Amino acid sequence: MASIYRSTTGEELIRRWCLSRLDAWPVPQERTTVTARGVPTHLVLGGDGARTVVFVPGTNLNAAASLPLATALVAAGHRVLLVDVPGQPGLSSGERVPSRGRLAWYGAWLDEVLDSVPSGPVAVLGHSLGAAIALSAGSSWSRPPG
Repeated sequence: MASIYRSTTGEELIRRWCLSRLDAWPVPQERTTVTARGVPTHLVLGGDGARTVVFVPGTNLNAAASLPLATALVAAGHRVLLVDVPGQPGLSSGERVPSRGRLAWYGAWLDEVLDSVPSGPVAVLGHSLGAAIALSAGSSWSRPPG
């Protein structure tokens, strides 16, 4: 698969920007990388509410660019999981996803990501492409609190 980045320097600049934004975010957070659909996927978990809001950014966005929304959600009492979508600029894989069946691929990818969400109530929120991905995911991850 081809990279979304035109150069290694461009990729490094984006990654450094993302890391500097996340480092400056005053919310205590846990960052991890999981493998979903065979690709590295970067996740940021912040806040400590009983409900987890999973935010899936849209085209050309990422977790670091979504911090104002995440800050508001944490302030409202939610735990927030920010997901860097593979094939978009950020800290997940920069490899393009298959164009044929792209939303089905992303839906299955999000299902795998959601398996890593801490137990309890979950709400999925997406912007633009992220909303389409959320709608393409199955509902097998829905589970009762506990």
